[in-house]
Amino acid sequence: MTARTREVQVLERFRSPLIDQQGRGNFEAVADPRGVTISGWALGRERTAVAVEALDEDGIVLARMPILLERPDVVLWVGDVPGAARSGFKIRLEPRRSGEAAITLQVAFDDAEEPVMLGTLLLLAELEEDEEDAPAWVVAVDEAARSRVLEGEEGWLFLQGDRNDALGQHTGRISFDGGQLADLRKLMVGRRDTAAALGATWLTAVVPDKEMVYADFLPPEVALVDRRPIHDYLEVAAAVGASSIYMLEEMRTAAAGGDVYMRTDTHWNYRGAFVAYLAICRELQVLGVELDVVREEWVEWSEKPKQGDLGSKLYPEVVEGSNLMASIFPSFGRLVYDNQVRNHGRVLIHEQEDQSRPTCLVFGESFGPNLLFFLKESFRRLVFVHTSMLIPELIELERPDVVISLPIERFLIQVPDDSDALAKLKETVRAKGGELPEAWAAR
Repeated sequence: MTARTREVQVLERFRSPLIDQQGRGNFEAVADPRGVTISGWALGRERTAVAVEALDEDGIVLARMPILLERPDVVLWVGDVPGAARSGFKIRLEPRRSGEAAITLQVAFDDAEEPVMLGTLLLLAELEEDEEDAPAWVVAVDEAARSRVLEGEEGWLFLQGDRNDALGQHTGRISFDGGQLADLRKLMVGRRDTAAALGATWLTAVVPDKEMVYADFLPPEVALVDRRPIHDYLEVAAAVGASSIYMLEEMRTAAAGGDVYMRTDTHWNYRGAFVAYLAICRELQVLGVELDVVREEWVEWSEKPKQGDLGSKLYPEVVEGSNLMASIFPSFGRLVYDNQVRNHGRVLIHEQEDQSRPTCLVFGESFGPNLLFFLKESFRRLVFVHTSMLIPELIELERPDVVISLPIERFLIQVPDDSDALAKLKETVRAKGGELPEAWAAR
């Protein structure tokens, strides 16, 4: 349990010149009411820096954090030297006893020889009550974050305890009630009619949860059920004539030949996004939309280390995975607008010169950006809005040939409300200090 503090301070910070003999690095320490966050970077010259250790005054290692966080700013300072792009680290410490304490930071290298001092900190803590026989400072563990990670087999991590209770949906604890189904039907009818009135082909493509794609790697105590909220969703869509696909079987089939989701993240990798892209294109072609589709031989794959949104929650250990990246040749779509808003409210616009191709407006969640990497090659103008809503005013302004809704399976249980959608989007973006395209903002 975290001790109740009255005050935490960083009294002194000293960067040791010893690090310059073996490499380069720096750090900073920021105090808050609960503890101190130490963040920085380190590189070796002849050796590879692998971790930063925090030691107390008795030489006891309080924390050992891997050097693997992305630091593009370091690349700007020192150049694109080996290890610079992922030279970052972060250590979180919390006090257990009042008083001053000296913390030493040292860099460990891959050759197992003696680590090198990076610097020291002098910290002060005043607690309401000390913990007897406890060290002055300990590494912080975010138990709430860790509890949202379910560790499966063979290194696969899954989400649990999220606000939509994804596992509850998959195991039968959570389902739509009658009121939600009525709201869902009303939503689908409204979206169908809006798209038809504005001359757009509308398709909903549901992103399957990782737990369903890789069900074989879930812990044995997780008992999945055959009928889940997604099935109710698809039945309502079919009943009102709202074209919808659920890309689970495509993902499972592709997974037999290689990962389509990241093992340490909830999201698909670029290969999974490509599988989804092909499925969406096939369905749009069935609906009468003519498309030029990226061929698999145009795609080159490469792996890039990544902690992932699940692996990073296992602090302080941090479980690292990899993301399968893609490059396309030839590539035609170019990013022409990005409002830089984080998550909901973000707007991305891609364009290309071939005016014979159709246009597309995508309303979707966090799986969207990887999918856009491929969709931008099939549409002369591709607009993405990070939102669960469908916004009629934007369809009217953009006049796209195609509208795609891209919900995530676990989010379906929360039926969106499209009323006053543009006003809600504007408020979301304004609250985050962002902006919208000029024509949208003027509407």
